[in-house]
Amino acid sequence: MFSDCKYVIFDLDGTITDPKVGITTCAKFALKEMGYESRAEQDLTWMIGPPLLNTFIKITGCDEVEGQRLIDKYRERYRVLGVHENKLYPGIENLLKQLKDSGKILAIASSKPTFFVEQILDDFNLREYFNVVQGSDMAGKHVEKEDVLKIALSKLDITENTKLHQTVMVGDRKFDILAAKSFGMKSIAVTYGYAVDGEWDNLKADAFASSPTEILSLFNQ
Repeated sequence: MFSDCKYVIFDLDGTITDPKVGITTCAKFALKEMGYESRAEQDLTWMIGPPLLNTFIKITGCDEVEGQRLIDKYRERYRVLGVHENKLYPGIENLLKQLKDSGKILAIASSKPTFFVEQILDDFNLREYFNVVQGSDMAGKHVEKEDVLKIALSKLDITENTKLHQTVMVGDRKFDILAAKSFGMKSIAVTYGYAVDGEWDNLKADAFASSPTEILSLFNQ
C-alpha cells in the first residue's frame, strides 16, 4: 500500500520512543510545584502527543499565562532528567534502517521543541536516519501538528502540487492523522502508542499498525 511512498514522516512521542516516564513525571512535578492537585501518572498519559500548553490549560482550567508558567516549571525537570527518560520501542531501529536502505527519505514532525527532539534522537543514535527533524520552538510557536508538518514538508521541498502523493505520516495520535489529511497525505496510525479510547473512531487512517515490524510490512506489500 505504501511501497510507492518515497517520503516517510514520523511523529516522535508514542511512535518512535515511549516517553511516558519523562512526560508524566515532569507534569506531576510542575503541578505540585505550582500548587495544583496531585495527579497519578497513569492519569496523565493522555498528555503525550498534543502541545503542552493545551493540556495544562485543560487539566487546570488556567489561562495561557499560567499555562506557560506550568510549562516553564515542567521544563525545569524535563531539560535535566525527563528528556532522557525515554524507551525505544522494539523494532524501531530496524524499521528506520530498512526504510533508509530502501531509498526512503525520512523526517520527524513533532510538537515537542526541536531542541529536545534532537537530544532524544542522539540518545538512541537515530539522528543519522532523518533528513529533516522538525519540532516546535521553545517560545511555543508552531506547536500544532499541522504547523510543524507544514515546515517539515517545506524543508523536504514537498509542496501542494508536488510529491504529496508520495508522502506518508506515521503517528500514534489523531493529531498526526488529521494533519496528514489536511495536506492530502497518506497516513499510518500506530496503535501501540498513547491514543485514548475511541480516538481512532471514524478517523479513517489509510492503515493501522500494532508494531514497528507491522509498519515495515506495509511498505513491502
